[in-house]
Amino acid sequence: RLSRLVGRDEIVSAIGARLQRRRFLTVVGPGGIGKTTVALAVADSLAGAYPDGVCFVDLASLSDPRLVASALASALGGGVAAADAGVAVVERMREKRMLIVLDSCEHVVEEAAVLAERLLRAAADVHVLATSREPLRADGESVQRLAPLEVPPPAPELTAAEALTFSAIELFVERAAACADGFELRDEDAPRVAEICRRLDGIALAIELVAGRVSAFGVAGIAAHLDDRFRLLTQGRRTALPRHQTLSAALDWSYEFLPEPERVILRRLSVFAGGFTLDSASAVACDDDLGSCELLDGVASLVSKSLVAVDLGGAVGIYRLLDTTRAYARAKLAKSDERERVAVYDRFREGFTSADPVTGKSRLEALGNNVS
Repeated sequence: RLSRLVGRDEIVSAIGARLQRRRFLTVVGPGGIGKTTVALAVADSLAGAYPDGVCFVDLASLSDPRLVASALASALGGGVAAADAGVAVVERMREKRMLIVLDSCEHVVEEAAVLAERLLRAAADVHVLATSREPLRADGESVQRLAPLEVPPPAPELTAAEALTFSAIELFVERAAACADGFELRDEDAPRVAEICRRLDGIALAIELVAGRVSAFGVAGIAAHLDDRFRLLTQGRRTALPRHQTLSAALDWSYEFLPEPERVILRRLSVFAGGFTLDSASAVACDDDLGSCELLDGVASLVSKSLVAVDLGGAVGIYRLLDTTRAYARAKLAKSDERERVAVYDRFREGFTSADPVTGKSRLEALGNNVS
């Protein structure tokens, strides 16, 4: 890497130790959270443990899932016919002590799972580290979900020094300083930067993109225009993968690989501004074409694919879309033939958020701000 890894030292160390014990680990998380960056850092930290080296396989560019084994063969330095690639790479790896990094498996997940299992069964000293937006669900796989970078809780008196103890703020400041010569976080800007990072859910790619716009708009300008984030966050590194050059492209990558029923569910769930239960989701999303069983399967799949987050700590599971995912899905909903759902929900929510002329409180506040 040409830039410093921010806020990931502990997880890199933990993944490295776990991989040594388990041999097969998949780093899972939503687009832009830093899965590839972490996997490369893990590989770098463990390189000395593998006498035959580390092989990085970028699967993002594959349009045909049948070429997964061929991509590995090519990365190892030997092209073979696609039909024979699986057998050839397994034979080649039998006596090797090597780490294979399979990056961006989500669109070829079944083939990547099959290849990983074959390698691990045939070669006792080969380890596999994968990255994907969902688990491979392969035999022997250990899953590590990658958490967002840390953001501070809302605090109007937050100082720059306090803010910089959180990894999301640290990344923002470091990337902003690289693009805007002389940029330093001032106390008066610290609460704004913290709010920006919170609204971007601590997603590393989104924070890097927005930090790159500081030289054009300043912190106050970015905060003012963050509602239009998909137009604002459009200038990633020229050398980055296409899906990492804009925030919209990162989400397109996930959305386009969803089956249509899951796209419908994701769009409909975007009407919730905060947490919701499965009962609430069913009331909003189900209709004659989408039953409760299909909804349950769809929500479970969206959780697995890192598009819906869930908190199972209470008596009832609380689900939510990351703010950026929600904004994206809401835009898709507004462009679909389901726009009336948006209008109905907005009218419903207006009734709950309007202040009562007597109490001065809205019905939503009276219910403890429970959006569901």
